[in-house]
Amino acid sequence: MYRNIAQEIIKSIMAEEYVTKLPTEKVLMERFDASRNTIRKAIDVVFRHGLLRRVQGSGNFIIKQPQNGNPVLNLSIGFDQAAMVAGGPLVSKIVTFDKVKADDALAKQGNIAVGEELYRVVRLRYLKDALYSLEESYFPRSVVPFLSEESVQHSIFTFLREAYGIVGSTTENYVHQVRLNAQRAKLVGAPTGDKTMCLDGINYLTNGTVFNFSKTFFIYEELELYYHTENIDLQD
Repeated sequence: MYRNIAQEIIKSIMAEEYVTKLPTEKVLMERFDASRNTIRKAIDVVFRHGLLRRVQGSGNFIIKQPQNGNPVLNLSIGFDQAAMVAGGPLVSKIVTFDKVKADDALAKQGNIAVGEELYRVVRLRYLKDALYSLEESYFPRSVVPFLSEESVQHSIFTFLREAYGIVGSTTENYVHQVRLNAQRAKLVGAPTGDKTMCLDGINYLTNGTVFNFSKTFFIYEELELYYHTENIDLQD
């Protein structure tokens, strides 16, 4: 339950319903009809997603995004990051939706076995009518039993949570620059060989099973990245 509450709080922050700070725990308890412990666990999730700054005795303050007007991708959010970009939600155009078997390259990319059957979803994603990204996602059918074309039009992670109770535990992200090959360049309307930022991601369940891996090529101009960490005092 607390994860669902955390997601609703995140959506409210993204929609600027909460501008300066979160409401008190009591107010949130009433809004979500939840216990204090559940609300505190939900707030912890939102904090770990890099959206809050805790001030002892004063509450949980919203971390402000830069005021230059550029879209910001919060890498601390983890699952379905693209849907959480400020200024969203994103609108999807399905390019490919089918089933494939993992070859050597896909097996290495997704940390899975060669030959494993996968759902493949390739989408162009738009932010306010402008092309935001090209996303190539894979879902092992041994973990995700069914996806429909309708379910991949929107947030696939929301569908997986609501339909199957699949909730991710950890994410591994790798951000790097790549050159677009001819096929990808044609999809995004860019010259072959153009450089773009690419996010490779692998999402795991609590038992360590991969339920999704992907490559996202960001096309949107002036996109900025944000990442939140907690300081650890390392002693010699």
